[in-house]
Amino acid sequence: MLDTLIELAKDSSSTKRHQLVDHVTELFAARAHKNRAEEIATFNELLEGVFDTLDDSAKQKISERLSNVTATSANLAFKLAKEDLSIAQPFLERSQALKDAHLLEIASTQSQGHLLALSKREHLDAKVSKKLAERGSKEVRRSLASNLGADISPEDLEKVIKELPKQMGERIRHLRKSNEELIQDLFRDPAEIMAGDPLEKKETRIDVRQWIAGIREGHVTLNKAISQLAFEKNLYDITVLLGIASGLNHAHVVNMMIRYDSTGIATLCRAVGIPDGEYALICKARCNHLKFPESTGSKWVTNYHVLDPAEAKRLLGLLKIKLQNRRAVAA
Repeated sequence: MLDTLIELAKDSSSTKRHQLVDHVTELFAARAHKNRAEEIATFNELLEGVFDTLDDSAKQKISERLSNVTATSANLAFKLAKEDLSIAQPFLERSQALKDAHLLEIASTQSQGHLLALSKREHLDAKVSKKLAERGSKEVRRSLASNLGADISPEDLEKVIKELPKQMGERIRHLRKSNEELIQDLFRDPAEIMAGDPLEKKETRIDVRQWIAGIREGHVTLNKAISQLAFEKNLYDITVLLGIASGLNHAHVVNMMIRYDSTGIATLCRAVGIPDGEYALICKARCNHLKFPESTGSKWVTNYHVLDPAEAKRLLGLLKIKLQNRRAVAA
């Protein structure tokens, strides 16, 4: 049946072929999360089979719809990433289907526009970052240095920073140093960092499992749950919800919550979309737990106002990747 569909697509008029691809990509994007392996394989094989016969508008539609679909095959992702920039850009910037070897080849061979799109990815490994620093224009190198998810060597970073306005360079250097320190601290025993007392599970009117079920069923929002739990000074259950929302291990979220500084928990909250008001309630509860004056919480909230959501998401992504790498090495 698949071979028949591919041949039909190849032999059809451009209009009908476009309609078929439109239908398949719409189904693919809508159903990929259901983990139906055979169906996903069929979608990928069909699109790969007709790809070379498609016009640019059809390829662009595939790129726009599937750039966030991790089930896209590596072969199809690589084909799209090597197309003209107008087609390739969504995949270069976002697709997790691209392998590191693909990224390195693109960084080694493609245009400055392709390199600039690559430099904006949520995470870049050291080899790809180095190639971008070597081949990239000044604009590419600036974007690379500003990307907290790019694993760039200190030597290459300093070369790029020297090209930037002093204030921008100092800001990038400070952000990268702070984030690296945070990542290192997450892997330390809580007893080795400046932190308050451990969090204790409290008896509450609404059990955290009920909050989780309500959020998943759409009866309540994460922000509403956080607001109520912060009002009750229930930091333990807040860490449970933040761990689920972020995909981080609960122990690491607890580590952030009881630290004397606010960098980690602020980054995590901003990354998962906690509004300023709810974050202020968390700060008030943290000050109570850490025995800090409320003025400290006010400073944390002020810093939160200027924390960029995109930077926070990138750091969260980097944290998860480094955690995965550590677990892989340990195994």
